[in-house]
Amino acid sequence: MGHWSELPRELLDEIEDLLLLYVDKVRVRAVCTSWNSHLSKMPNHQVRRLPWLLQSFENATEASHGLFDLSDKKFYKLDLPEAQGKLYKGCSYGWLATIGDNMPIGRCISSNSPDIHLINPLTRAQIQLPPRYTFADVTGYIADRVGEEYAILQPRSMALPVSYYASAELVNSVWMRKVVLSSAPSNEDCLVVAIYGEHGDLAWCKCNDKEWKSLHWVAEYNDIIFYNGKLHALNCNEELLVFEDICSDPNFRKIAELPRSVSSEGLYLVECTDGGLVMVMQFVKESGEEDSLTEKTYMFKVYKLDSINSTWVEVKDIGDDILFVGLNTSFSISSRDFPGFKGNSIYYTDYWLTAFTSRREKHACSDIGVFNLEDQSFELLPGFKCNPKFLWPPPVWVMPPSYY
Repeated sequence: MGHWSELPRELLDEIEDLLLLYVDKVRVRAVCTSWNSHLSKMPNHQVRRLPWLLQSFENATEASHGLFDLSDKKFYKLDLPEAQGKLYKGCSYGWLATIGDNMPIGRCISSNSPDIHLINPLTRAQIQLPPRYTFADVTGYIADRVGEEYAILQPRSMALPVSYYASAELVNSVWMRKVVLSSAPSNEDCLVVAIYGEHGDLAWCKCNDKEWKSLHWVAEYNDIIFYNGKLHALNCNEELLVFEDICSDPNFRKIAELPRSVSSEGLYLVECTDGGLVMVMQFVKESGEEDSLTEKTYMFKVYKLDSINSTWVEVKDIGDDILFVGLNTSFSISSRDFPGFKGNSIYYTDYWLTAFTSRREKHACSDIGVFNLEDQSFELLPGFKCNPKFLWPPPVWVMPPSYY
């Protein structure tokens, strides 16, 4: 039998045409350089892709990254030193947003560095964004002033001084909550938007900017998403705001709100496969023994946007859709494209633990699983096994990008 590289090109094309899953198309290109060079880049709409779960493991002697593949329920080790020791702050279009810099193995809190990057986990490419001290809430930054690296502007409460000092750990971890992209950063019009600060403000930049620009504040923002080409922001009052053009006109308009207040710990905006927009509420409570308390999700609720009546309507059934929520820009896929996966469900991770705590807890990364909307049941993520003591920062969903 000849070498794999000698397989007739016509036969190789037929084999590739029969592969529907993204991971299988990646694997066939990895067989040999000859196959990889022959098989062309495929358009996004022709590729059925399951998201990966990006993980970072760290203990006193070893550190590594890896991707958990939902299709075969296996963990694949990933050489990604560019992200080592950094905190995850979002993931959009296959690009991971991070803050901090590389740290020695065994250190388990974020670096004090104000550096913010976009990292492609597959190619290891990096894009530097304006640093944390260029946000509007910072009046000064001195790296050597340990524990008081940042000088912060007076918050909205008049009871506090005009300015005060805050640690880099607090500012990087808690006051830098989430970063989303409007498109892949290869697009020159790509916008980067962040939820930041003590009171959940919004700021934006482009990849080649030197500083972040502020957007209007109404109430603390919980989640953001680019929907139909425009930035949509959800605040703690469950009000949905849309910014028409953040570059030229930072004004917004309110397009929906809940008729009554519903208290939840997590709020997510998700575009469904049919093009509709939903809001996902995550309800969390303390669980475990007194000396090892952790937070566990006990309920999700889903509300669909009724743009005609400017309100949110609770729904119990999202059809074949599977929603993926967490620190990532939330997204959906259809279970019809992936045999063996059940629709009307939510796959979730420990997003809000990193957004609202500045230190690594003993069992911080244990709230990962699948919620079934039909019977309100929970299950563990199939095939996912880890020791939460060494899983930090919490995993983030990564939607694989198109072929390069």
